[in-house]
Amino acid sequence: MMKKLITVTLLLLTIIPCLRAQRKEISQARSYIKSGKDFAKAEQLLRGVMANDSASGRDPRVHALLLQSIEKQYAEGNEKLYLRQKYDTTTFFVLTKKLFDVSWQLDSLDAIPDKKGRVKAKYRGRNAQMLNTCRPNLFYGGTYHLRKGNYRDAFELFDMYIQCMSHPMFGTFDYAKTDKRLSEAAYWACYSATNLNNPDLVLKHYSLAEGDSTKLDYLLMYVAEAHLQKGDTSAYHTILKRGFSQYPRFRYFFPHLMDYYTENGDYGSCLSLANEALSVDSTNILFLYAKANTLLSLGRNDECVEVSKRIIELNDTVAEAYYYIGMAILNKIVAYEKADERQDKTQIKALYKEAMPYLENYRVLAPEEKKKWAPALYRVYLNLNMGKQFDDIDRIINEEKP
Repeated sequence: MMKKLITVTLLLLTIIPCLRAQRKEISQARSYIKSGKDFAKAEQLLRGVMANDSASGRDPRVHALLLQSIEKQYAEGNEKLYLRQKYDTTTFFVLTKKLFDVSWQLDSLDAIPDKKGRVKAKYRGRNAQMLNTCRPNLFYGGTYHLRKGNYRDAFELFDMYIQCMSHPMFGTFDYAKTDKRLSEAAYWACYSATNLNNPDLVLKHYSLAEGDSTKLDYLLMYVAEAHLQKGDTSAYHTILKRGFSQYPRFRYFFPHLMDYYTENGDYGSCLSLANEALSVDSTNILFLYAKANTLLSLGRNDECVEVSKRIIELNDTVAEAYYYIGMAILNKIVAYEKADERQDKTQIKALYKEAMPYLENYRVLAPEEKKKWAPALYRVYLNLNMGKQFDDIDRIINEEKP
């Protein structure tokens, strides 16, 4: 019994000085706030008290005092910015975020039911009004950090701006119906998350961001990439199809959808996609290029030649169009040789002569693509008995060998 009494006494002797110190710090913080200066010192003192004493950390009154210290700092900064006095803009937006963080923490404590199960949210009404006035600065802070390339800070502010829509403090404001900037904020949150290379954050506000129709093409691109990063190829494919359907000329959807089908060996879908794209824009070089490439892969050589010649008519500097024609003709020779055992040498020679200028043009336009034009010209010069040209190509091929 005596040991227990001694233990309790020692415990009280330890706790009482701590309580006195904490009360002194809270009192000092209150004095700082009342004095109209040193608001940052008051915040620092109160955060220290809350960190070192769990009871203070759960006390709404301490949180309310902390919020007051931040409000005062925010008001000072807001005034300086309004008067165009020297002030750190970044600090102002840090304080804006603190207002919401601390207010939400206070509200969660304020909404705890009492012993009879009653909720008496003492601070909610007043704080909700105050935050509603400050809330636009979450949006402005997000755009400020976007311009600075601070994508983490930008995302956090846009995310907080959006979260207000569902937070119980703001039920009376009905932001989902009244706030016209929500979709734009959601888009910029997705954009920030894309730059953070965080697919989960990209997808967090995707549905809301769809409401901003002016940027939907880019949004769908970010979402497609997010699904690809997460390994969800089905969702990736779905977004690509939707994107192409709505924005067939947008630079992203068509080539990535073609790549998707090509990687899966689905050349039928490649051809259908190319034809659909050309129905929108019949002179688009990219669409024609994709169709020519697909026709070559499908062994539809005459059609490949026809489409490739159309590309050259539109733009005679597109190197691959010459390559496709040359290779399509060489493929025709292989097919002809397999089908006809008698092999009409005159016809085969004529086809080699037909292929030669296209492959030579490709060599001029794409000199770095030796692995493509060198073997093809090797076949041509060999079968046409062009000794000088053959020796030149043979030398190039040997130089390329490891």
